[in-house]
Amino acid sequence: MDLERLLRRYLELNEEAQRELIDGILEIILSSPNTDLVPDEVGRSISNKFRSGELYDLDGFKLILEAANSCEPTKLEKFLEEEMK
Repeated sequence: MDLERLLRRYLELNEEAQRELIDGILEIILSSPNTDLVPDEVGRSISNKFRSGELYDLDGFKLILEAANSCEPTKLEKFLEEEMK
C-alpha cells in the first residue's frame, strides 16, 4: 500500500480506530528485537509526540510508520494489509 493512500485511509478513520491502529503498530515496534534500526531522531520525535499528547495526529502516524518500517517492515506490511482492508 503506497504511503499517500495509507495516509488518506488513516484520516478517514474515526479517532478510536486511529488510536487502535497506532497502538497496534507500536506493539510491533516494542516487541521487535530490531529497535536499534530505528533512527534516534525518529525515536526522540515519537517520545516528544507522546509526551505532548500529539502521537495520534497525522505526523505521529507518519513517525510510527517510519519506525516500524525501519525495524519490522514485513510485519508492518502484513499488519496494515489486515487492518486497512
